[in-house]
Amino acid sequence: MKAAQQIEGESKAKEPLEPLLNECEFSRITGRSVASVRRDRLLRQGCPYVKLQGLVRYRPQDVRAYIESNLRLGTAASTSEPLS
Repeated sequence: MKAAQQIEGESKAKEPLEPLLNECEFSRITGRSVASVRRDRLLRQGCPYVKLQGLVRYRPQDVRAYIESNLRLGTAASTSEPLS
């Protein structure tokens, strides 16, 4: 079992890491102000983030998931009648 864990750990270690986003980059991507992003963190809302000592960073996969989780479909898309 230890060998399987070692192989799994090695394959994960070889995957390239995406660069983390800072709060300015995150706010630009989401179209929100830096102040709003900071308020969300204070209230423990919004996108998950990483705290590295005094730095706040966002993982790109978390930002994608956050955007997808906030996807809303219009009422026209939820009806079975075609639009004319």
